[in-house]
Amino acid sequence: MGPPADVVTAFDRLGLDGAQREALARYVAVLERWRQRINLIGPADAAEIWRRHVLDSAQAWAHIDDPSRPLLDLGSGAGLPGLILAALGAEDVTLVDSDQRKAVFLREAAREIGVKPEVVAMRFDAALAATRRRYAIVTGRAVAPLARLTPVLAQALAADGYALLHKGASVEKELTEARKTWTMQSAIYPSVTGSGGVLIKIWDLRA
Repeated sequence: MGPPADVVTAFDRLGLDGAQREALARYVAVLERWRQRINLIGPADAAEIWRRHVLDSAQAWAHIDDPSRPLLDLGSGAGLPGLILAALGAEDVTLVDSDQRKAVFLREAAREIGVKPEVVAMRFDAALAATRRRYAIVTGRAVAPLARLTPVLAQALAADGYALLHKGASVEKELTEARKTWTMQSAIYPSVTGSGGVLIKIWDLRA
C-alpha cells in the first residue's frame, strides 16, 4: 500500500522526487515483513506507518543543510529517522542501536533500499568511544529526555554541528531541565504530521 493522500501532499511540500519516494516505499515493504518477527514499531496499519513513522522521520530532511556531512542516528531501532534520511540522500550515516536483532534488520533494510549506512550494534557510550568521530548532525527519535541526552550530544557533535530531535509536547519542560547544566541554542518546529509532536534543533551546546 502506498502513502495516503495527506502524506503524498507532505512529500510534495518537502520536495521529494520519484527516486526518494521509491526508496521510502522499499523501506515500508521491508518493515512490513520484519515487524511480524521482531518488535520494531507498535501495532499500526499501513497508512499510519507512512504518516506516524515515515513522514515524521522524513520531515527532518528539510533541516539538513548538507547531506554529505556525517550524520549519527542514536537509538535507530527501526531506522527512524536515520535510515529514512539515508534513503532520502544523506551520504555518510551511522546508525547506532544496542539491540542485535534490530541491527540485523537495519542492515537488511539498507541493502534492500540500496543505501550503505554504517550500523553499530552498541550502546551510545561504547559506540562513540569506538568510532572516536565527531558528527555534523545527530538525530534521535524517542531516545531519552534532553537532560540525559545532552552529554551524549556534546560528546558526539562537531563544533559547528547540530542535533535534530523528535520530541513530544513536553519539550519545553525538557529544555528547562537540560538548561540547568547546559547552555544551547534551539529552535522548535511543529511536526508536519499534526500529531502534536515537534522537531527541535539544538546547536552551540556547552556545559
